[in-house]
Amino acid sequence: MTVTITTLLLPLGIDQLSLNSFRESASAGETLQVVHDGSTWKVEACATTVAQRFGPRPDFEVDTTAVFVDALGRAFSPGIQDAVVRELALLPKPGQPLESQLVLQAIAMAEASRQALQGVDFMTQLMFSASANGMEFVGACRALGLAPETLSAQQRAALDGGMQQRFAQAQQQGQFPVAPELARQWLLAELSAAR
Repeated sequence: MTVTITTLLLPLGIDQLSLNSFRESASAGETLQVVHDGSTWKVEACATTVAQRFGPRPDFEVDTTAVFVDALGRAFSPGIQDAVVRELALLPKPGQPLESQLVLQAIAMAEASRQALQGVDFMTQLMFSASANGMEFVGACRALGLAPETLSAQQRAALDGGMQQRFAQAQQQGQFPVAPELARQWLLAELSAAR
């Protein structure tokens, strides 16, 4: 099955709904609906029957699933968002509530994916670590004609600090795991600057 994520125009202010608002509301009812209470948008847990409902009526023109997918995309990288949307078939359903269990499952999948990708980056960082004398560090030194043993502990710590900043920036931009080829370019640049 191919799922295409399309950018939908959402009502003004609705993008302020966080992933946590969906998570919290999911524990309070079987389904969720995005509603406007007259001044703000919020995620409301829906009871199973209309007679059990309290509070504002849902705005059936709002696509709760699309708002959730938008919040997911703001909390996780586009790659993680795409994978979760595709795997769980989170398709637009204007006017229909979103199952709480699906929300919790999507968040758990996204968090597990991020942790797995961070683990891959950790291993990549070890391979390129100057302080740990990682094999990729040694290879980069040799490519530049440097003898790794000539670098002091302070120089190695500075190289690792520069690499850590680059990995952190990539992660903040949702660009992880970092490909070894890119990490090699970074390390070569760090080594060249340290000469």
